[in-house]
Amino acid sequence: IRKRRIWWESVPGAASYMVYVSKDTSLFDAGKFGWAATPGVLCRQVTGKNELIIPDEWPEFPPETGTYHIGITSRDEAGNESDPFLSSGLFKLSAPPPPSRRGIENL
Repeated sequence: IRKRRIWWESVPGAASYMVYVSKDTSLFDAGKFGWAATPGVLCRQVTGKNELIIPDEWPEFPPETGTYHIGITSRDEAGNESDPFLSSGLFKLSAPPPPSRRGIENL
């Protein structure tokens, strides 16, 4: 399975980052987005670095092939969290099935 790397630039004053994922981009709209409490959005906290390797470091990442919308926020020591920076990408984390016909023949 080909891995994907989600990365971002470090932010001064950030103690950690939150990475959010959803197939529905409208869940990140102001008024709907409630950070970790948003129904339909999965999240993962990242501390001490500015990247996340999928699926190794986030095995709960949705395995279905499709376009996913990623929101990344920064958090300070007091727990204050920024608005999300949004990006989207196609994720395909499974291999195709093996050939159904095969054989070895003498020539």
